Amino acid sequence: MIDVLTSLRSALIDAPLDFPAPGHADAIVAREQLVDQIDDYLIPRLGKLDAPLLVVVAGSTGSGKSTIVNSIVGRNVSEAGVLRPTTRAPVLVCHPGDEPWFAGDDGLLSDLPRSTGSVPQAGSLHIMTEPTMIPGLALLDAPDIDSVETENHERAAQLMGAADLWLFTTTASRYADAVPWDYLAMGKERGTRLAIVLNRIPVGATNEVAEHLRTMLRAQALGDVRVFTIEAEPDLIEGRLAGMAELGGYVRDLASDAAARREMVAATLRGALDSIPRRVDAVAGRIMAQIDGAELLKRISERRYREALTEVELALSTGTVLRREVLDRWQEFIGAGEVMRSVQAGIGRLRDRIKAAFTGEPPPEREVQGALESGIESIVIAASDQAALDVAERWRATDVGAGLALHGMDRASPTLKKAVNPEVREWQSFVLDLVRAEGGDRRAVARTVSLGVNGIGVALMVAIFSQTGGLTGGEVAVAGGTATVSQAILEAVFGEQAVRGLAAKARSDLLDRIVRLLDADLDRFHALLGGAGTPEQADALKALGRQAASISI
Repeated sequence: MIDVLTSLRSALIDAPLDFPAPGHADAIVAREQLVDQIDDYLIPRLGKLDAPLLVVVAGSTGSGKSTIVNSIVGRNVSEAGVLRPTTRAPVLVCHPGDEPWFAGDDGLLSDLPRSTGSVPQAGSLHIMTEPTMIPGLALLDAPDIDSVETENHERAAQLMGAADLWLFTTTASRYADAVPWDYLAMGKERGTRLAIVLNRIPVGATNEVAEHLRTMLRAQALGDVRVFTIEAEPDLIEGRLAGMAELGGYVRDLASDAAARREMVAATLRGALDSIPRRVDAVAGRIMAQIDGAELLKRISERRYREALTEVELALSTGTVLRREVLDRWQEFIGAGEVMRSVQAGIGRLRDRIKAAFTGEPPPEREVQGALESGIESIVIAASDQAALDVAERWRATDVGAGLALHGMDRASPTLKKAVNPEVREWQSFVLDLVRAEGGDRRAVARTVSLGVNGIGVALMVAIFSQTGGLTGGEVAVAGGTATVSQAILEAVFGEQAVRGLAAKARSDLLDRIVRLLDADLDRFHALLGGAGTPEQADALKALGRQAASISI
């Protein structure tokens, strides 16, 4: 039994609930409450079924919890007063013979430090022993469930999870408030045995108020919860209530009847274990919701980056990269006037004229390459910037993505911007290697045109981008002539079929590099989705929850 609960506890602790989607905070609270109950109640109680019965007295601010505890015990063991909150540390009172069960660090509420003596220490479980207490019973005065101090009402919820019986105290003016009913519903869900003390009822209104409370209980499927009533302004003896016969007798009977005590412990244990699958399924359901949300965001981002790749491909295939500087540098490189007259006179005579067209100073091919680098780089970065902006905006517009940390994500990453230029340069080196490999047995031809490997490589690069769809006005005519000249040069060296193969390889390699750049930029978005979890984790949690519920008491 302990092994099953220990495994479940570990799986809950490891459950990925940090994904900031709607509901994740509630899932974390539910997980923490279940882990607390496993630690504080189920494992210790299953390890010692004959341990003292723990009655946790908890309720609303000013409902008289401490006074009720003192009245049941018959001695002032918990401070009562008008200042709120009065109970700053939970006070547990038991018979001296039962103290070892509560004082050790391996039993009930083991994560709480202990204190003893006359003055409780804030944040501790203050233990007091009372020889008049019946052995086998402990009363715990808990902090207010609606305290303005967060730690107090969180501690109250934890203590409730450790109770064999929860004695809930409220007043005639507060019993219909929302907060008490939230806790009663939680007690019902966890299978905790409940009883209610309705305090400070106006004289003469006991039957009316108590019946209304019972009606409300029945409406919430809590009709079997026992209700004890205390009228306002009762007689006090040294600050303790005098008319406590019914409630005091109920508690004493539980303590003195070993069979009844065992039955209540078993019922609370059974209820707590039966509640585990529902509570675990809620955590597992949160994981599945996270997974679904992460998949939605992933689809949004992947679709937008695919569109970015299409935009880059279109820009590269429609001549956009050949605007302005690239065209100017290319014209300088090839000596536009002479070559264009050769083209106009007929492509067939180009082989005879091409050597004369490239005499004089060495051609400035590096300037063309540099202009191409800049053009390709600008296209890729612009597409990445827009894709990142669109993804960030679309994610923020979803419930699941609104809570993600997207600061600085609405533009291409600095990593991409640094990587584009080296990738383009490596691509240019790849193109030159293609030219060298293809022209290995045509070096004499290559030498005759006086372009060399770099010049022919530049012509191949320009030919790849020499379409006119992205150009306007006079650029179209220039680019059209550029394409013709580039193609003619390449065919003069390699032949038409070889040129098509070279262009296809060069273009494919460039697109592969751009895909890797865009994928790397997309990965930073996907990295934000890593905490969503896996279906296997959710399924494993559910299986452990069912195992826990199958434990026999």
